[in-house]
Amino acid sequence: MRNQFFYFRKEALPIKKEGEDQKYQEVKDSFNVEKIIRSVSLDDGRLLVLLDDLHERPVEVEVKNKQGKVTAIKKEKQIFQSEIYLTEKNDIENFYKLTNIEL
Repeated sequence: MRNQFFYFRKEALPIKKEGEDQKYQEVKDSFNVEKIIRSVSLDDGRLLVLLDDLHERPVEVEVKNKQGKVTAIKKEKQIFQSEIYLTEKNDIENFYKLTNIEL
């Protein structure tokens, strides 16, 4: 799969006991480099990669009355776009190398 860019991200694990420190699991993900439409360098050092993959997802939305009380839940379709945050310095450097950007 030569069109895939692999990167690492940290996923929070469920906290088992109250007062326990948050633990993370490192997972390896990928995205199709042919779907990249934009990348954005963020002030905190991360790199945001936006993909050309608009898609619909069903979501549950609360219906509230005038007093703000939830009276029902309705299903709605919303449109989403993949936003990938590269956080590891090595992943960001590899992304720049892949896209032929000089640092």
